Amino acid sequence: MRILVTNDDGIFAPGLRALVEAFSGAGHTVYVCAPDRERSCISHAATLNAPLHAEPRDIPGAALAWAVDGTPSDCAALGLFLCRKMGLDLVVSGVNRGMNQGGACIYSGTVAAAMEAAMHGVQAMAVSLCVRPFGGEDQSDYGPAARVALRVADWIADHPLPRGVIYNLNVPSIPYEALKGIQPATLAPVFLGEVDYDVLEDEGGACYRLRNNEPVPMDDPEYDTCKNSQGYVTLTKLTWDFRLNADDSELGRIEL
Repeated sequence: MRILVTNDDGIFAPGLRALVEAFSGAGHTVYVCAPDRERSCISHAATLNAPLHAEPRDIPGAALAWAVDGTPSDCAALGLFLCRKMGLDLVVSGVNRGMNQGGACIYSGTVAAAMEAAMHGVQAMAVSLCVRPFGGEDQSDYGPAARVALRVADWIADHPLPRGVIYNLNVPSIPYEALKGIQPATLAPVFLGEVDYDVLEDEGGACYRLRNNEPVPMDDPEYDTCKNSQGYVTLTKLTWDFRLNADDSELGRIEL
């Protein structure tokens, strides 16, 4: 297959390198188009009123690679354009440093990059490693997640999704041999707790830093959060359609 790899952690992130190594090592042709720096938690932001710059980079295992001064969704779209003559079969976004379970997907640049590709009609998958996303040196082993992504990519080739739908893959941070298997899962409704900020001072005066409070706990065994914590890889289908799948006919009774 001809595969475009992107992410939100930046082109030098070890998770991206692990994907390139795994897919190229399996005989796939790999291209890379990723942010030139970390752009985590930026969701589906896109650059509309400024030009994008794509600088060629040498990534071992990649046939071509570009570092882009844009968002993850920019990189997915521009990567599709730059590789338009190659005929891409799949876009893989990741491996993200940190889970993209439940409600976290709304913030995720990793998920957004995959969704951007799917909205353009290309099969896509977001891949995430369930580790703490921020703080300290990243010493995570992304190899097992990349190996799982390779297996799922083979599945996707025979099980394509409709336009605008992606596979969202979350892999526990344990050795490959310890993984219990792949299971479908329900997105956990990860609601945020009470909003809280640290009040600080800098040269500009008062400033505020968001506290990373614990989310409201969820314990349904079908949730992705629970299955990942038990050692299962979870695979969930996601779409851009935010509409509540419920009867909304009463909305038409509002009078002007």
